[in-house]
Amino acid sequence: MKLKGLAVIVLLVLGCGAAFGQSGSFSLGFLSYTGGLQYCDYEVVNYGGNFAAGVHNLKTVCGFPLNAVQVGLKTVIPASATQPVSGTVFALADSTFDAQYIGVEGCQIDWVTKTTASTPGQIKAKHYGWSFYYSCGGGAPYLGNYGFLSSALGANSNPPVATFGKVAEQIKSKQ
Repeated sequence: MKLKGLAVIVLLVLGCGAAFGQSGSFSLGFLSYTGGLQYCDYEVVNYGGNFAAGVHNLKTVCGFPLNAVQVGLKTVIPASATQPVSGTVFALADSTFDAQYIGVEGCQIDWVTKTTASTPGQIKAKHYGWSFYYSCGGGAPYLGNYGFLSSALGANSNPPVATFGKVAEQIKSKQ
């Protein structure tokens, strides 16, 4: 009976692995929409098929007290949506505001990201690789920021600037 149970578990694991399809990971930094500023935060994401989970690293270079957690799904944003990022992306719920303020802030960031660093051609053509939208208290979502993806992790500015910095300052000033 034990051998039969082990066989069932092995088949379940193999079946689940096949259901998730392709898996992998990526670690990418964020460039501004001009391509001239490397932000201090970056993402480290693991995915399996249509699902992804990762870390929005805020501690290492930015100096925030906590990193944020990301979780989401692969989706397609059509070019007709006229958003900064289109095509196949991962749309990730992101706990940046809670991580920044070490508590429940009541605001949510939804991150949209491609999975590879932007090429010089994509930068020249303004084919952006990331964007985020935010909402507070369940209100209407706003485009917070967008730009290109970089294989470099961390900032090239002094002091380090985070992708969501201005948004966080605006929210804090309204409270």
